[in-house]
Amino acid sequence: MLKKIGLGLFALALSAGGALAQYATQAGGTGFGYPTLGVPADTQCLRFGNGGVCNAFAPAGPTALNGFETIIADTHTAAGSIPQTINTPVMGIGGGKFVLNVPLTGDTITIDAFTRQLIVNPAGGIAALTVNLPAASATMVNGQRFGMCGTQIVTALTLGAGTGNTFNPTQPTAMLVPVVTGAASCFEFIYSKTSATAGVWFRTQ
Repeated sequence: MLKKIGLGLFALALSAGGALAQYATQAGGTGFGYPTLGVPADTQCLRFGNGGVCNAFAPAGPTALNGFETIIADTHTAAGSIPQTINTPVMGIGGGKFVLNVPLTGDTITIDAFTRQLIVNPAGGIAALTVNLPAASATMVNGQRFGMCGTQIVTALTLGAGTGNTFNPTQPTAMLVPVVTGAASCFEFIYSKTSATAGVWFRTQ
């Protein structure tokens, strides 16, 4: 029995790349019948009729996350203490909103507390750009991440940590020509929330 389970999990891992297509036929579970992120209408079958023909579909899912989403999780706290089940902000598990921006030199991009990834995609190299991260607030989640990548040279980059927040170490001051690995043009931060009105963005890349 354990061997069968192991083989099943292995097969599931191999098919992960085609997982989106599988939503058309999967059924059951807590989320059954709900729309699925990135899956259009008339795709995710809820019920089959005679001859295996689908006669009920789930509504279309949103095309992208907006950062407000929450995921139900069990805490497994000892002795059954409350809470056992919580709503977990998607930002707290490395998710969130994707933003694509096409700035001109001298522009300012303001990031909200639900943005996970910013792509800076100007038409060509630009002399100056300012990116302001959100102010510390109750909305910010300990452990949330913010990533930023660019496709062109930004000679002078100014990053604002947001009111109440700081960077550790100091923020980058330019964006270089992207290289094959992306290392020259991407930055990554993780947020350590020290209070409702303060936090630190630790640079991890």
